[in-house]
Amino acid sequence: MAKNPAPRNNQSNHVIATQQTVTHYQGAIPHPDVLRGMDELVPGTAAKLIKLAEDESLHRRKLELMAMEANVSAQQSQLDINLRQNKAVFRSDMIGQAAGFLVCVLAIVSAVFLGLEGHEGLGGAIAIIPTAAIIKAFTMKK
Repeated sequence: MAKNPAPRNNQSNHVIATQQTVTHYQGAIPHPDVLRGMDELVPGTAAKLIKLAEDESLHRRKLELMAMEANVSAQQSQLDINLRQNKAVFRSDMIGQAAGFLVCVLAIVSAVFLGLEGHEGLGGAIAIIPTAAIIKAFTMKK
């Protein structure tokens, strides 16, 4: 069997090292070094970019304010609608209660009148209407 040859001493091992640097910059305007480089290439670029960023920021804040004001206005309109609906329901309930009271009073007066005139059976039948309405009002749950 063959033996592995001995390593040669005249071969040298080379080590290659690399280094990578990554920087991340986030904002409305470029990193100051980049901005400086742009300004060296085209004078006045840095000032224009900063002005553009300021204008955009002002515009964004103006839009946010407009959206907020529109939201407040929409909420106020909804509150006004709810208030009108509540008033209409209350008014309707009051009219219904007043009409019911009037029907009950008329039925009682009619029953008493018919009873006094000698029509006790008819008066008793008419007296059942307000009695049933009052019993229903106090026993039924909403």
